[in-house]
Amino acid sequence: MKPIVALALILLPAIAAAQPAGSPQSLPLVVDLKKAPVGSWAEYGMNFGEVKMKSRWALVARDATSSTLEMSMLGAMTAQMGGKITLKMVLDPDPIGAAKPVKEMVMQVGDSDPMLAPPDAPRQKFQKPDAKTLVGKETIKVEAGSFPSTHYRDHTPVGTVDVWVSEAIPPLGLVKVVTTPEPKAGDADSPSIPPATMELSATGTGAKPTITKPAKPFDPSGMTVGAPRAGKKHK
Repeated sequence: MKPIVALALILLPAIAAAQPAGSPQSLPLVVDLKKAPVGSWAEYGMNFGEVKMKSRWALVARDATSSTLEMSMLGAMTAQMGGKITLKMVLDPDPIGAAKPVKEMVMQVGDSDPMLAPPDAPRQKFQKPDAKTLVGKETIKVEAGSFPSTHYRDHTPVGTVDVWVSEAIPPLGLVKVVTTPEPKAGDADSPSIPPATMELSATGTGAKPTITKPAKPFDPSGMTVGAPRAGKKHK
């Protein structure tokens, strides 16, 4: 697996948000990270076409100059790469609108040593939902329960994107995303992307950093399908 493909996998939550082709990958952010409880986490079930994944977002640290999020992913695709994939993002205190919202990005595959993401890797971006796309206030039921939410619907070049958010669900405030693709121009039977969903499955507190070792320079061999895990040797 080429490194860029692996990075695209890590950014599946952003892809599920279905930003227009060619635009920076973005996720809705409605929670003020400067006030959110450190240790708060939210887990999501994700379907991207026939691919099923699980992701977990956690606010694991904060100081006067940054907030640190960790996003981990599990699924059949990550298993082929060595196990759980964790992405650590050290963010500007106010990542929305910042010239450089992600100050540092570190990735870890399974039990391998953490690596700095390459300079040309896509950086996660965050945005507030556009008020022009507001549908209204709704109580939506997801796996984690029922939540009063704000519903937005955007029509993008890749399809219709419905987003439900709540400031009461740190660290992102994301409750559910549903992407309904539209067929490619001139081909009514061929959607541009598969349908995608990202739905809140659990929330909690007490999250601790998963990536604790100093990050090494990026090594593409660590992103190869079937690559052995670094760490303890098994007899």
